[in-house]
Amino acid sequence: MEIIHVTNTNRQSTLLKVKPCVMALGFFDGVHLGHQQVIKEAKKQAEEKKLPLAIMSFFPHPKEVLSNGKKIVPYLMPLTDKQKIFKKLGADVFYIVQFNAEFASLSPKQFVQSYLLDFGAIQVVAGFDFTYGCRGEGDMTRIKSDSDGRIAGIKVNKIEFEGEKISSTLIRDLIFLGELEKIPRYLGDYYQIKGRVRLTKHNADILVNPYYLLPASGFYEVTVTNKLITLKLTAFVFNGMLKLLFPHGESFPFKESEIIRLYWNKRLTNGFSNQIDRCQERASSNGILGSVPNFLNLDGQVGQHLQSEV
Repeated sequence: MEIIHVTNTNRQSTLLKVKPCVMALGFFDGVHLGHQQVIKEAKKQAEEKKLPLAIMSFFPHPKEVLSNGKKIVPYLMPLTDKQKIFKKLGADVFYIVQFNAEFASLSPKQFVQSYLLDFGAIQVVAGFDFTYGCRGEGDMTRIKSDSDGRIAGIKVNKIEFEGEKISSTLIRDLIFLGELEKIPRYLGDYYQIKGRVRLTKHNADILVNPYYLLPASGFYEVTVTNKLITLKLTAFVFNGMLKLLFPHGESFPFKESEIIRLYWNKRLTNGFSNQIDRCQERASSNGILGSVPNFLNLDGQVGQHLQSEV
């Protein structure tokens, strides 16, 4: 799959390489099951027409630009993760268009001409709520008219699970609530992040890479892998920090500064919340200052107790 970043300065040179294609459009944060349905439909159309499949997405998120930076969007995944998923879904080209004030000011017809027709799209596929052009005035019902009949548009209806629309917003909300076990219903897999290992006395801090989210504070069962080793551990989240806990006296199987991938399986029982409370009480009574994670660094028995429960 070819990856092409499109900016104001390189757009013209990029056009020299375009070929007729079927194009899937969207921001695709998280690439959840609704997004996957859009891409699969586009792939089906591309195969029927014997054309390459192009995916066009945008960065940064339009809400960040349109709010003049006042709104920060909590991304579910970085572009590199999107790229890997798109490749698995059969995309031939991935266009990442720089979303800025100039791009946002394009009329719907200008967008269709400059970013669909000029990029070789003869058919586009997008979700039911996809909009384009200044103030989002264009939608899939007017693709044909905005392209003067040269592009056919396919609108993919919303995908639901038990009557609830699958969306990136819903998945973010579940993460912030700590309801990680529900996410595969909407994402198609467990939510995953990447981070760098920093070893401490009784556990390991994980420095999470940009463009990932951490769930609500608490204890979680996670699957951790570096491709060579895969195992289940207990993760502890508190005040935006992430620790992996392991039995007292055992060495951590990953190396200092190693990059690992972590899959969030489920939140552990309320009994672990009680464990946090007891830790806080003991820290207070002993005059130990600092957060719960700092106290856990001093008490490997907490990690031992939790690990035995997973």
